[in-house]
Amino acid sequence: MEQEPQDAHIIAVDTIKIRNKAVGQYYEHQKNRTDSGKLAHVLTMRKLVRMMYFLLNKEWKYNNPALTERKISKLDD
Repeated sequence: MEQEPQDAHIIAVDTIKIRNKAVGQYYEHQKNRTDSGKLAHVLTMRKLVRMMYFLLNKEWKYNNPALTERKISKLDD
């Protein structure tokens, strides 16, 4: 069965909520609050997109500045 492009967010949320306890708790909270698994997926994906936007656009630095600088210098080469 071929995946539809809009199914990508479902797969992403399902994968991340299993591996990340905080995201899983957020998903479960939204699912209980809205009584809708579909809406909980959408709300969780929106949260993940906001997190990625912040990381990419606000010049977020990793907790270990030396490691961050080393990785950035490799990108510049």
